[in-house]
Amino acid sequence: MNSFLYDAKTKCPVCGREFTYTKVRMSHLRTVEIRKDLYIKYDGIEPFFYDPIVCPNCGYAALSDSFNSITEESRKEVLSKITTNWTKRKFSGERTPKKALESYLLSLYCSEIKNDKDIIFAKTCLRISWIYDILGDTANKMKFLKISLDKYEKAYEGNDSFEGEIQLIYLIGELNKLLGNRDEALKWFNKVINHPLRSNYSMIVDFARDEWQSLKI
Repeated sequence: MNSFLYDAKTKCPVCGREFTYTKVRMSHLRTVEIRKDLYIKYDGIEPFFYDPIVCPNCGYAALSDSFNSITEESRKEVLSKITTNWTKRKFSGERTPKKALESYLLSLYCSEIKNDKDIIFAKTCLRISWIYDILGDTANKMKFLKISLDKYEKAYEGNDSFEGEIQLIYLIGELNKLLGNRDEALKWFNKVINHPLRSNYSMIVDFARDEWQSLKI
């Protein structure tokens, strides 16, 4: 297995069975590039491939920080809608882009069952778009960028709690830019540039300023 990876064990909150999943040694990674859509390219590995934890026994999946957050009602729905048709398969070890995509799509489906917050949907769909970009599937990349934008906007307008409001505002601007919505992108980048907490997010503000200037030319 890749030296950046290691195995850990956890107990599934849906079926109650223990299983092995794979984590990334983030402290060992070297950053190669940070793109304007906040995708971080690392040397030798794609850490975000490993964020969804998937129970190989019942098919329940979720991003690592929300894996254990599930109500009894949602647990029963997962067992009914996913586990009854599930074929046990392995998700630990190295993940190819296609295996990562499978884990994210499962996580997205479980988020629908759990009625997760918009911010979780948005993050999941943005990462799915990154995988489709890696796979060279432009149509699906754009499809999930649109869903991500819609969910980020709903998160901003609603009562979702999230870390770094300025980053959320920036992503709304960036996704509008990627989808060709120039005027909307300018509006959101301007919000970042003039945000009262801008001094705490120098990289995000620099990105917003660069993007704003490129659209104004």
